[in-house]
Amino acid sequence: TDTQDKGTVTATACHSKAPVIAGCLVAGIILGVAATLVIKGGTGGSDPVVAKYGGKSVKASEAFQAVKTRIFDLEEELYRTKEQAVNEFVEQRLLDAEAKKQNMPVNQLLAKETGGDVGEVTDKEIEEFLVSKGLKLDDPRIRKDDVRDYLKYRRNFEKRQGYVAKLKANANVKMLIAPPEAPKLVVTGDGPSWGNPKAKATIHVFSDFMCPFCARVVATIDKIKKEYGPDKVRVVFRDMPLPSHPKAFPASLAGRCANEQGKFWEYHDTLFQNQSKLDDGDLKGYAQKLGLDTAKFNECFDKKKYQEAVDKSKKEAETLGIQATPSFVINGTLLQGAQPFERFKEKIDRALN
Repeated sequence: TDTQDKGTVTATACHSKAPVIAGCLVAGIILGVAATLVIKGGTGGSDPVVAKYGGKSVKASEAFQAVKTRIFDLEEELYRTKEQAVNEFVEQRLLDAEAKKQNMPVNQLLAKETGGDVGEVTDKEIEEFLVSKGLKLDDPRIRKDDVRDYLKYRRNFEKRQGYVAKLKANANVKMLIAPPEAPKLVVTGDGPSWGNPKAKATIHVFSDFMCPFCARVVATIDKIKKEYGPDKVRVVFRDMPLPSHPKAFPASLAGRCANEQGKFWEYHDTLFQNQSKLDDGDLKGYAQKLGLDTAKFNECFDKKKYQEAVDKSKKEAETLGIQATPSFVINGTLLQGAQPFERFKEKIDRALN
């Protein structure tokens, strides 16, 4: 799975410069450290001099402009690793102290406080979980019993985390390491959208219909829509088909054609639910199933009516330095990868205040 239990760092995005098979971004901690040291090297405060040539100085802001989002990704990976280490250290000390207080080993304490039957996992819960991850039970790689066991494990884990959260709250735990500051991005383009154009928070979703991580975040975006509503948040879909995904570009063209008939989001969901079936015939078939005017849709698709619009969206992503899907720009603030709802909430709430 792609869960982040105990803060475990996992791949959350597909990278534009990766090969087809290994096309997913996993930021290395060593590289993250190196990137951080490079940025902080030299002199000049927040914008240090990083090189000199012919009597001229090169500032960090100049040298790193083209890779600022990549550097931010590495810095954020380093921050999440530090955050995980701090949390685990504090949690263990709190558990040790509580176990000593109750005169029992830690494992016995946890069994006492979080043990008991977690209940049966229903087939409906399994199906809903797989859909939230862009997966289906008919995938030959997936065994229902494995998913059931995982969901039971997760319930136990959530009970443990709930207990630890109470200990942390009682101890007034505060995280004092600061997250890296995301580069501010000015997005000028547009695309198929949901919500009020005058909404205070706008999320530009740079996505690829073949990217598995993009499929996993669909449920999160749906939750954002339900939690905030169209008057607070506007969601704009931006096409970023990667070179390593040959069927993503035609899918983007098809999505635009569906948008022309007011059915973009329904079509969007259908494509992400059927990522292994994105041939031209499939794309036209989905339009028919959704009740679109197929003659109009097919003409739009066959003539590549929106090629220029898709190319323009890709170009803007490159200009902004965005190299991975999914990537999100929330009122100018970058968020990369299939992040949980809480990460979005932090940035959306900040934009709304």
